Amino acid sequence: MRGLALAGVFVTVATHPSIAGGPDGPVGDFGGRSIDADEIRIADLSVPEIRTIDRVTLRSTARRLHGLDAPLDPYGMVVTGDGTIGMLAGKGRFLVRFSKATGGLVEKRLLADPGQGITSLGGRVVVVPVRVRPGEPMLLREAGTEFARFSSLASRAAAGVTAALLRNLFRCGSGTGDSIPCWFSADGAAGAEVFLVTPDGGVRPVPVPSFAIPPQSDGRTPGDAFSYSVRDVFLAGDNFWVLSNQEGNRSPLDAGARRGRHVALVREGRPPRVADLDREARAILDAGPQGLVLLFADGTIARAPAP
Repeated sequence: MRGLALAGVFVTVATHPSIAGGPDGPVGDFGGRSIDADEIRIADLSVPEIRTIDRVTLRSTARRLHGLDAPLDPYGMVVTGDGTIGMLAGKGRFLVRFSKATGGLVEKRLLADPGQGITSLGGRVVVVPVRVRPGEPMLLREAGTEFARFSSLASRAAAGVTAALLRNLFRCGSGTGDSIPCWFSADGAAGAEVFLVTPDGGVRPVPVPSFAIPPQSDGRTPGDAFSYSVRDVFLAGDNFWVLSNQEGNRSPLDAGARRGRHVALVREGRPPRVADLDREARAILDAGPQGLVLLFADGTIARAPAP
């Protein structure tokens, strides 16, 4: 067992190298997740397969994915109620759907705008397109056979292509609420924030805690002035949990970087509560009355009691 300090209370989480009650071995190349009333689903791209996890017992089953002739991307997944699981493939060029029942490929669709992420809202697929030019929509929602602009979120200007790509890296989390939490991966000097996007396209920015220290820019290296505060967000009712990414002044890809060691509970009109993790986490899979379910960087999944 390992320890976790949460709002002044020390609790323990299991560290067995497999999902409790599930197949032996850790989760490999994490490619996204979804959640519904009873189950969590994780895309493991190292197989590839979908692991379905009972939200109460954490027991899991696995369904192998097959039939695709392009590599799957670790940019998220969607389960929209039509019996399929959607993902991106071929470096964001394709939207692919697999049967939940068999794992077989049922659709491979070329996207007009290559995607850097995929999620769902209101039962429809939402794609985050790759952006370089400023003022372009950051969220496109499926509308019939096309994708249309969704929400007022737009790409940001930057000096040069590399800096523009970094500044417009955009991710969305998951949860059990009606909205989806999204964020720009690269922060400015003003600090981190998460955008809560409602089913009608409304956007509410919320400041969130950051453990990153903005680096000193040399003015010559594209993107060296950015920090990368947020790794994952999970929305549960009116509260949401934020998993840290960069901690300190080293970016997450720098040698010796420290990341994913804190989770903050953000609540409207109340100060955040922060959990110190004793090892690196990479995703929040669930948050509810039974506590948090975290996917750690070593591939294990464990539950931590709620504060």
